[in-house]
Amino acid sequence: MNNSELSKIIESNFQNIDKETIDNIIKLSSFIKLNKGKELISEGKRHHYFYLIVKGGVKSYYAKESKEVCTWFAFENEIIGTTSTLQGLPSNESIQFLEDSILIRFNTQKMKELTQTNLKMSQLLNNLWAEHALFLEAKLYLLQFTNSQERLNALIKYNSEILQRVSLKDIASFLGVSRETLSRIRAKK
Repeated sequence: MNNSELSKIIESNFQNIDKETIDNIIKLSSFIKLNKGKELISEGKRHHYFYLIVKGGVKSYYAKESKEVCTWFAFENEIIGTTSTLQGLPSNESIQFLEDSILIRFNTQKMKELTQTNLKMSQLLNNLWAEHALFLEAKLYLLQFTNSQERLNALIKYNSEILQRVSLKDIASFLGVSRETLSRIRAKK
């Protein structure tokens, strides 16, 4: 993929950004392709990038007592990274590919440096942080105030293809139920 395609994707995903800012973002980004099963970010390690998914999907998870506990899924046109790595700290979670994927990789530090001289870039990163905070708030609400059936319904509403794109094991982990319980919940629908 070339800079023209990169420019179109950035323009369509980040509204109200001027040409100069887009050109600056392009200089700090690149396309990458990774295969299903590959780990993008590893728990306990620093990572210097965040990403926009062009094609494919990922899951985020914590390792707990040799089990994976899924925390979120992301697909096309979504920004991914971990909060701790965006702050230059080791990641508290891992991100792994669910499908062969194409992403745009952004250098976190260089993007932050750009915010010092470019107000549009500063506004963009602030908006991304605000979206992430809203996502976390919604996730906490789902975990605290809904049952597993309601969480599954919310997940399907978020992405109607999720049951075809994510393993039942990972969906059960995300919902905080066993695979057997997930099967019973699905049978009630």
